Amino acid sequence: MSRQLTETTHKWAFRRPRTIRFQLLLAVNLSLGLAFIGLLILRYEREMSDEVREKQSSLNDEAIAIHAAVRHLSHDHNAKAVQSYIDTVCRQMRQTSSPGHRIVVRLNDDLLQAHGHGEPTAEERQDVKGTAAGGDLMSALEQRGLVSGSHNGDGIGVVVSESLVNIRRAIRRDVLMQLVVLALLGLLAAGVVSVVLLKIVSAPLDRLLVTVKQIAAGQLGVESPAFGSREMQQLSAAINSMSHTLHENDRERRYQMEKAQQIQQHLLPNGVQIPGLQTAHVFEPADTVAGDYYDFVPLPDGSWLICVADVTGHGVPAAMGAAMLKSLLMAATEQPPFEPQFVLAEINRRFATTVLPGNFASMFLGRWQPESGELSWASAGHEPGILLTRSGRLDQLSSTGLLLGIDADAAWKQLSVQLTDGDRVLLFSDGATETRSPDGELFGREQLTARFSQCDSLTPQQSLKRIGEQLDLHRFEGPLTDDLTLVILQCGDFSERTVPEANDARTTDVSAASASME
Repeated sequence: MSRQLTETTHKWAFRRPRTIRFQLLLAVNLSLGLAFIGLLILRYEREMSDEVREKQSSLNDEAIAIHAAVRHLSHDHNAKAVQSYIDTVCRQMRQTSSPGHRIVVRLNDDLLQAHGHGEPTAEERQDVKGTAAGGDLMSALEQRGLVSGSHNGDGIGVVVSESLVNIRRAIRRDVLMQLVVLALLGLLAAGVVSVVLLKIVSAPLDRLLVTVKQIAAGQLGVESPAFGSREMQQLSAAINSMSHTLHENDRERRYQMEKAQQIQQHLLPNGVQIPGLQTAHVFEPADTVAGDYYDFVPLPDGSWLICVADVTGHGVPAAMGAAMLKSLLMAATEQPPFEPQFVLAEINRRFATTVLPGNFASMFLGRWQPESGELSWASAGHEPGILLTRSGRLDQLSSTGLLLGIDADAAWKQLSVQLTDGDRVLLFSDGATETRSPDGELFGREQLTARFSQCDSLTPQQSLKRIGEQLDLHRFEGPLTDDLTLVILQCGDFSERTVPEANDARTTDVSAASASME
C-alpha cells in the first residue's frame, strides 16, 4: 500500500503543471460554455412551451369559428353539409400548416369526424363528451401527446386537435435557428472575453516571466516594465524590489569574496626566496577562494619548512580550514623541535579539536636545509610528491601517515632525501590528478609524472606553464572542479641544465632506507 502511495506521489510530483493561460481560458470558457448551454436549453424549452400555448389558443379560436359555422349549417342543412364543411376545413389546414390536424364535432347525439381519420375512436368520443360535461380536455389530450382547442354550446361540441410531435417538428427549425444565432453570439462573447483576459493577465505574466528568467540567469538588477492593472503593477514592483535587493546582496558578496581572496593571497608566500632552491608555483581556486594552501616558512636555525595542504571541499568553508592550517603551522614553529613529524603532530592535535566532524585535510610538510641539501618530510595522507633527479630518475615522496583531523594522537614517520644541483621536486594537490576530461577521464598521476619528466630541460616556471596547458587541454578548457596547486622546487641557482652526472639522489628514512619508485 505504501509503495503504491509513493508511486502515485511521484507521478503527481513529476506531472507537468498546466500553464496559467490554459487554466484561465479553460475555466472561463468552460463556465461560459456551460452557462450558454443551460441558457440554450432553457430558451428551447421556453420557445416550445410558448409555441404550444399559442397553438392551443389558435385551436380554441378555430373551434369557436367551426362551432359557429356548424350551428348555422345545422339549422339550414343536414349533417351531411356539416360533414362536408369539416372535411374541407381539415383538408385545407393539412395542406397549409397543420399536417396532423383533427376535427371532431358532436351534433346532438351524432359524432362527426373529418374524413381521412376514420371513425372516431372511443377516446375521441369520450373527449367530446367530456368537453360537453365541462371536463379538462386539455390535460387528457396532453397525456396522449396532443394539443387541442374546444368549444361547446347549443347541443354542439367541437374539438380541434393536433399532435405535439407535429407541432414541435414544424417549429423546431425556427427555434433552432434562433438558438444557433444565440450560440454564435455566445462564442463571440467567449472569444472576446478570452482575448481580454489574455491581454490583461497572460501577456503581463509572460513579460514578468521573462524578467524572472533574466534574474535567474544572473542578470541581477534587471527590472520588469510597468503595467496598467494594479495587481500586475504590484507584482512587478515586488519583482523589481527583489531584483534590486539581490543585486545589492550580490555586489556585497562579491566585495566580501574579493577581500577574502586578497587575504588568502596575502597568506601565500609571494616573492619568498628559498636559499639553494628555485621555486615556481601555481595556485588556482575552483571558486573565489580555495581550500588548498602552500607556504614557505623560514626557521631560526636557517632551515625552511615547505608546506602543501588540501582541505576537503572547496569554497569558503575549505578556505577557512586552510587559514586555520596557516595559523596552526605558524604556532607550531615558534619553538623547536622543527622536525616535520613533530610539527605535523602538533598541527594535527589542535586541528582535530577545532575542525568540524567529518572535515579533514592532507598536508605535505618538508624541511629544507640549504647547507646540506637535505629535504626531510612527513606527509599526512597527501598526494605523493614526484622527485625527478638530474639524471632523469623518478622517485616519489610518499605519504607517511593519516590525514589531519582523524586522530588527535596520530603520529607520522619522517623520511628524507639528499638533493643535488638540478634535482627537482613537484608537489601538488589532488586537483591536478583528478582533473577530468568532458567524458569523465581523469588526468591521473601517471600522466602528470610523464608531463613533468618531459619538462626537464625547462625552467620551473616554464615547466609549470607547460603542465598547466596540458591540464587545460585535458579538461577541454572547461572550468575547474577542484582547487589546483602546483609547486616545483629545483635544487641549485642555475637556469640552464648541464650534462647529468652519474650521481643519483637517494631517499632515506630517518631510521631506515625507503623504497624508490621504479
